[in-house]
Amino acid sequence: MSLLLALALAATPEPVFACSFGAKQLTVTQQGDALVYRYGTKAKAELRIVADAPSNRVFYHRTLYSRAEDQTLRFVSGEYNYVVYSHWSAPSLGMTEESSTGEFFYGGLIVLRGGKILSSRRCRDDGDMREWPIFKTLPQDEENLTPPE
Repeated sequence: MSLLLALALAATPEPVFACSFGAKQLTVTQQGDALVYRYGTKAKAELRIVADAPSNRVFYHRTLYSRAEDQTLRFVSGEYNYVVYSHWSAPSLGMTEESSTGEFFYGGLIVLRGGKILSSRRCRDDGDMREWPIFKTLPQDEENLTPPE
């Protein structure tokens, strides 16, 4: 591998969450002890929030179900809240491969101002979030804000 390729790969953090709403994209990446929320086109960020646990500007929630889970990351910027959500589920144990529907997930973004929903968008592509070690360091949200299917 060339040195330039190695440097480019090292400079691009693996996304904690990524999805597309068509021309707009949402990514959450980890930089050190902080999470970086970025929303916009590939060429230009419309909103970028860098938050860590001490800032009280990013919160995490996880709800576990039998063969399913919801996860949210809520970023705070002034009076606005940006809730990145992901829902994952799998078929019940004991189902045969022939009748199994396989894993299912969806994700998206909810924008709130003063507790009122201004926008709720479901990802067209991607939208899966795995649990990352940094999540354990974040303040916990009490409420599960993941919308139902």
